[in-house]
Amino acid sequence: MLAIKTEGLSKYFNNKKAVEDLNLQVPEGVIFGYLGPNGAGKTTTIRLLLSLAKPTKGRAYILGENISKSRNYLKKIGFLPEVPSFYNFFTAKEFLNFISDISGMVKPNKKIEEMLQLVELNKEKKRIGTYSRGMKQRLGIAQAILSDPPLLILDEPTSALDPEGRKETLDLIASFKGQKTVFFSTHILGDVEKICDMVGIIKEGRLVLNDSIENLKKSHSKRTLFIEVDKPKKLMETLQYLNWVEEMSPVNKNGIILQVKDLQFAQKSLPEILSKENILLNKWELKEPTLEDIFLEVVHNGN
Repeated sequence: MLAIKTEGLSKYFNNKKAVEDLNLQVPEGVIFGYLGPNGAGKTTTIRLLLSLAKPTKGRAYILGENISKSRNYLKKIGFLPEVPSFYNFFTAKEFLNFISDISGMVKPNKKIEEMLQLVELNKEKKRIGTYSRGMKQRLGIAQAILSDPPLLILDEPTSALDPEGRKETLDLIASFKGQKTVFFSTHILGDVEKICDMVGIIKEGRLVLNDSIENLKKSHSKRTLFIEVDKPKKLMETLQYLNWVEEMSPVNKNGIILQVKDLQFAQKSLPEILSKENILLNKWELKEPTLEDIFLEVVHNGN
């Protein structure tokens, strides 16, 4: 089943199209990174999914429920806004007790202790007002998962964090893999590549990619090889006349970057050429595109 599904979901503000014809699919149990430049429509999408904004047209389904029919689905979601707010005079434990009281949880003490231990705030006695940004993000996630929802929606959870705070937050999100569905928006490509199973890329309100990272890397592969040999000049002279070599450039002292038409043919042919020309191979590496390569290609080139 899909945790999140949208069909032609759109939101217009006067004549501006914040989100247009969004057809998003997020399977259950995955960590899904929702990428896009600032102003691309990420936060508007989240507001639509949480019924904080009414769509201009289209439909959305959360865990199989049409969100326009009822708001009961919201009980199945844990939400972390980009800048979570707290009562600074509480400790972490007091704050989670307060949240459990207003949400009507029965016998919450054990659950609260588990959440505090999970986010590594169980030994923290200081008031929230003294917390670092990373500690507040972890407390925000503890609040979001206190009722054990199957779906977490996180808006820019690592934005403005220092490296240590970002690592703490990413490690925590990664720990939910296979247990909960996590949908988080960000513009930080490295965060997505580290922990996500799938990615969606939105540009000017329109979804341009929605797939697994593995499939994206395969489909955007440039068929590029890096090889390091003891006689790079001789090898380049030999390869320049072969029609299956598209581009070739030297790297450092003995390295060569090759872009080829047929990767399998190149992998078979190169060892034969090296042996025939008596050239020693020191290193061989298939160069896969990074998520940054794919993002820049899609967002800036429109492909």
